[in-house]
Amino acid sequence: MLQQSRPSDPPQEEAFIGDPRVATDDPAREHGSPPSSTREAAPAGRVRDRGKMIGLGAMGGLVVLGIGLMIASPRRDASEPLPALAFTTAGSASAGGDTAKEANAAVADAGLPVVRPPPAWRVSSLASDANVEVAEGSFGKRGLVATLTQAGLPRTEIRRLAQAFEGIRRIDRPRESDTFVLAKDKSKGTVAAFEYATSPFDVWQAKVDEAGAEGRIVVKKLDLFVERRRVAHGLVVSADLTKAITGAGLRPEIALAVDDALEGHIEPGSIRSGVRMRIAASEEWVEGAFVRVKVEAIEFVPKTGSPLRVYYYERDPRETPGSARRAPAAGFYDAKGRQPFHGQFRSPLALARVTSRFNPKRLHPVLKTVMPHQGVDFGASTGTPVYASAAGTVIAAHNSGPCGNMVEIDHGGGIHTAYCHLKGFAAGLRSGQKVEQRQLVGYVGQTGRVTGPHLHFVVKKNGAFIDPLGLKMDGVRVLPPADREAFARKRGDLDVAIDGVALPSAADVPDESDDKDLHAD
Repeated sequence: MLQQSRPSDPPQEEAFIGDPRVATDDPAREHGSPPSSTREAAPAGRVRDRGKMIGLGAMGGLVVLGIGLMIASPRRDASEPLPALAFTTAGSASAGGDTAKEANAAVADAGLPVVRPPPAWRVSSLASDANVEVAEGSFGKRGLVATLTQAGLPRTEIRRLAQAFEGIRRIDRPRESDTFVLAKDKSKGTVAAFEYATSPFDVWQAKVDEAGAEGRIVVKKLDLFVERRRVAHGLVVSADLTKAITGAGLRPEIALAVDDALEGHIEPGSIRSGVRMRIAASEEWVEGAFVRVKVEAIEFVPKTGSPLRVYYYERDPRETPGSARRAPAAGFYDAKGRQPFHGQFRSPLALARVTSRFNPKRLHPVLKTVMPHQGVDFGASTGTPVYASAAGTVIAAHNSGPCGNMVEIDHGGGIHTAYCHLKGFAAGLRSGQKVEQRQLVGYVGQTGRVTGPHLHFVVKKNGAFIDPLGLKMDGVRVLPPADREAFARKRGDLDVAIDGVALPSAADVPDESDDKDLHAD
């Protein structure tokens, strides 16, 4: 058991254990109208018709765009940086067919504005109805019955709802991440409408057919309008990585994805001020609302050394026909088709920037005496998310004196990790809670004896401090021959996207990546 420092002890944050108690498919519709009462998905013909319309418009637009480019496009100096690239591929969550795909490609290539249909009617819109009570959320570890009972729906109505879904979608065993929206008639206590979603793209809707006999519940899968937009941006890393990312026009959510993509391809601590990157990513939007972003390729240009490009690859059976071998792991591969795979532990910060390393013989900058630095410091701005380095059990989440607000996790095998100087903890985090790798546990701060915001990350093995950067237990996978041709095509496409964005000039940013002691003890 690791012990908290006593008042008489030297003020060392490395003794990080303290009190282990709790710490803190729908036919055409008018705008805004509810879906029609049908249990059938939208007919394929309607999807194809939409594709033909987009296709005809896109082909006409291509001709006009080509003429416009020749006549009205201003001349760009060869040295002038190109703008960030962006194109949109539009489609339906349930659409298919070659015509729609060709039309989408034409729209994307032409850079034409996408014509969006009116949004689908959603159950949540009933929240403003005084006669209806709306409840929504995720199922978590509870089943359908327990969740809807807690929402106030009688068991007879829950049974009627489940029967309506029979043959369309099984809902009696939801996953923890599945979500629902329930609208209940206040006076009758009966179902007015209900939605069940397994993802933002896959939503089933149930609604009482007022025109039908005895208020029959009808169910269908919503035909949602989905857009996939590729964006490419260049950035220069600064001391505040989140600001560098958002300042380049990228979403802050992309920081963790970039970190995942580069981990194993670069050495820990390689993310330094002045490092340059070009990032190609795809954003997914449903009914005009942003859902998620996915990094497709990254070029990493260090201040010294050779640039590195990594590309996301996942086998498409249509491009590797006849391959009997097991598909390679989806993930980021370098230009030669090599992919580092991660061990049990990961960095607790996205794009972690090492400011002070593990040093058992550190000479204290003020006291001029040997006072070991028993962990690694990562520089980050206040409020930056901190993640569990590996799956485990929370031992403590509380204020721990010089270590400030601290989370400690037991990973088994005698290994404990601690995350110090936090501004605050993840909502609901408590002692005894199971956490997964890369699960949010807190936020960077400067609580405890420090002079600036950072994360002090500590690892103990069987009670002894060890270097956190020595936890990596990685290897390298190589793409099998059956995938190399498909990977080469994908790499070529992504190279075009990255090369279309000017590499930012190397900014005159001081290198703050190492040996910056932010401790006051």
